Amino acid sequence: MSLPTNPFVSTTGKKPSCMEMLQLILDGQDSPEQREYFKTHMDNCMPCFKSYHLDMTIKELLKSKCCGGDAPDELVAKIKSQISQNIS
Repeated sequence: MSLPTNPFVSTTGKKPSCMEMLQLILDGQDSPEQREYFKTHMDNCMPCFKSYHLDMTIKELLKSKCCGGDAPDELVAKIKSQISQNIS
């Protein structure tokens, strides 16, 4: 089975890597045509298939565990302190 025309190809003709295509999808910046193309691509590319499912699982886990609650004030202060020390 051949793939349809790659909708990820830029106007300059540059073909993106699998990771570049995957990143657009994971960031929600893809078009419906790009998402459909990538689904077909994953049927033939095991590294993309594994990366997609691993990254989606991590993203969903982070979303469920890190959103919806405030961090303790002490933790926020500690993180800010460490960031400012690393910037200086």
